[in-house]
Amino acid sequence: MKINNIHQDLKELYKAKASVKSIFGAVFEHEDEIKRCMNIFRSGFWSVAPFAFETYETYGIQLQPNKSLKESNAVLGDENGFMTTSNNLSGFIPFGQLEMLRNPKFIKYILDDCNLLEELSLAFREYTDNLDSLNFLKEYLRHPEKIALLKNPSEKYSKVYLDFWNHYNNTPEQHAFSTLMQKMEADPSYLPEFEAKDYGTWNTRAYHAMAQRAYSKIDVDKVVQFENYNFESIIQPHGFDSVAYSFDILPSAIMATNALSGIIALFDSNPDLNFNYSPQIAKHPLFSATEHLRINKKTYDGTEHIKAAKIIDEELNNPVLAWNALVTAGYWSGVNYKEPNMEAWQAAIDLAKKHNWTAIHEILTDQLAFYDFYKNKI
Repeated sequence: MKINNIHQDLKELYKAKASVKSIFGAVFEHEDEIKRCMNIFRSGFWSVAPFAFETYETYGIQLQPNKSLKESNAVLGDENGFMTTSNNLSGFIPFGQLEMLRNPKFIKYILDDCNLLEELSLAFREYTDNLDSLNFLKEYLRHPEKIALLKNPSEKYSKVYLDFWNHYNNTPEQHAFSTLMQKMEADPSYLPEFEAKDYGTWNTRAYHAMAQRAYSKIDVDKVVQFENYNFESIIQPHGFDSVAYSFDILPSAIMATNALSGIIALFDSNPDLNFNYSPQIAKHPLFSATEHLRINKKTYDGTEHIKAAKIIDEELNNPVLAWNALVTAGYWSGVNYKEPNMEAWQAAIDLAKKHNWTAIHEILTDQLAFYDFYKNKI
């Protein structure tokens, strides 16, 4: 039984090809793929479409209603959480090579295997409609000044990382994110005036970072001045690009389930803080859901987020935010009960059908059939 169409297609394309693991750093077919995917779905990550497998972690597409399937974020992780690795599926190969460049010895290997990489990736590049996806990587590794940066990646890798992201994701949103994170890293007191804006691929990470910076600046008498940063962070889909106490341009690989606890703490009834949220925040459906999460963090199963999603879709006419609420419902059911909230999964299928998110509807339906087939077998 297939997991989803993307994985099935790639598995067929690479079924008879050797050297996939050594060149790509991952494979499209794995002896433990069923078990791995079942662990991911049991942990509430039905919103990830697995397509490739590293030694310990799994690559997937983060299903995003405002993007086509192949243009949605590629993520890497396991049942504990996922981290963004590229802004779309075609970036899987060049960004995989970028990860290898953390180790200087791999520069020579990549250069020596450049023709094999080109040949082996052709089927993938054709599948993703991006034949030129390796050009920047090849040019970069033939440039003496760029190679010099990679000789000591512990000091210069952030520069290399940004070079790749600003090329492969050359958008105003990407440059806004880069500027934001560099300013926050350089100045421990920097926090921009709140503005509801789109940081594209890095939306979740940007708002988590700003909420953490706001949290560090809390004045017991002026908590309300930071509520927008906090609320925008908490309504992002949980389980992705989990926040860690760092403002480095490089994302943290830490995916602990308590990674959001610092943000959730802003909703706590701390007697030293005057938590008088504005009516605009307090009346939002996700405020009530977050209150239930705060109070019942160890037993929460996502039910209130499912209720909020229905209101957000039907009354606020914001289906993407409704989707994010359902993703969050799935996450917390996985954290606390190690099984998916089936009501959230079905609600996501219904939402996708209602709004004609055809590709997402197909993925969700296929993965539900996969889960149902193996849930009593694995």
